[in-house]
Amino acid sequence: MNDANKFIIRKAILELAKTGIPRSTSIDDDVRNLHNMNSKIINLWDYVTAIGAQLSRPPYDPYRETISLNISIGRKRHKKVNLDIPLIIYGNTAIQYNSIEFVHLALNRLAEKGNVLGLISEIEINTIYDGKRKYPLFKKIDFSNNDSLEDYKKSSPEGLVIEYKDETSLKVLQNFRKEFDGPILVDVSEIFPFHIKTILREGADGIIVDTEKVIKNERYKGKHAIAVIHDAKNAIDDYYKGREANNDDYDNDDKAILVIAGDVNSAGKIIKAAALGANVIGYSTSMLIAHSHIYSEKTSNASSIADDVYSHMIGTKGEIKGIPAALGYSDFHNLSPSDLRTSSIDASLQGDIQLEGLDKTYKEMIEEIIKEYVNDKGIQKLDSSETQEVLRSIVGK
Repeated sequence: MNDANKFIIRKAILELAKTGIPRSTSIDDDVRNLHNMNSKIINLWDYVTAIGAQLSRPPYDPYRETISLNISIGRKRHKKVNLDIPLIIYGNTAIQYNSIEFVHLALNRLAEKGNVLGLISEIEINTIYDGKRKYPLFKKIDFSNNDSLEDYKKSSPEGLVIEYKDETSLKVLQNFRKEFDGPILVDVSEIFPFHIKTILREGADGIIVDTEKVIKNERYKGKHAIAVIHDAKNAIDDYYKGREANNDDYDNDDKAILVIAGDVNSAGKIIKAAALGANVIGYSTSMLIAHSHIYSEKTSNASSIADDVYSHMIGTKGEIKGIPAALGYSDFHNLSPSDLRTSSIDASLQGDIQLEGLDKTYKEMIEEIIKEYVNDKGIQKLDSSETQEVLRSIVGK
């Protein structure tokens, strides 16, 4: 503990002794404010921690034991795309023709070593590299063109990505779903959280949500990526609710996946996003570029830059294997919200994350207080909807 942190703790004790009133803000807030004096934005990621392995769930050794990162994208009756690392390179504004070469080379080298990632791109990869692509391509559909599915098939993509804007996008999804047997992902960032059930009903194999785009919308103003991931996961789960009992063909492994992009640009955030419900992370191409010397004055060829990107992705893979292993999981996709704790009431509310030391979410605490109050006062018991209404009036959600 450094001197600054000790000072804040002493300050908190003196305030309590002097006033007899507990602090109204978290010590965490003051500690972080020392390091973010010029920032008005509270990064809730910093307030969320993962619980380490316990006696009932001992840690794994990622160097000696298999830690699975694999995931399949695609629902029943459609071809599936298998990834060895649950990452898709996402963010096409950064992929121009002058940078696509090193991305292509790096992804090919990764695939050759059994580290298959996906790529979302509008660029015709196969026509540039004469079909020498060894990784799955998700071709992004450009609505400014009137291309048919046959035009997109020229790229030989394993999957398609449709950016949902309006009913026209839904018609495109309906038409392509009839003819394309690979996975189709739908980016709902512009209209989130609406129409997800309709999109899944029309056969989408996955939903893409860019948290940085969503939190710019009025509906999510002042909220964090944590809230977006939580709500996106709930929206997909709501679509499947009850299907287990009503559908003999229901297969729990056959669900549409959730791809989360945006403010998920480090191994720690990837782990937390996965615990909150993300199946795959849309890894920003701008991050890849930042981890290469493309902006350096030093002269580098595409091969050396690709080497840097390759090394960065191998390092990231090691981190996202090592952290679940330390938490006691042999499968990355076994992470869940129960593995997280937070010191922030905001983070608890936005992500339904349990509070440190209490093992309850803030909403659960308030709900218990409401029930106790109703019982103590002899008030007629509230039904579930009435309880939720009171909760919303108290916590704003």
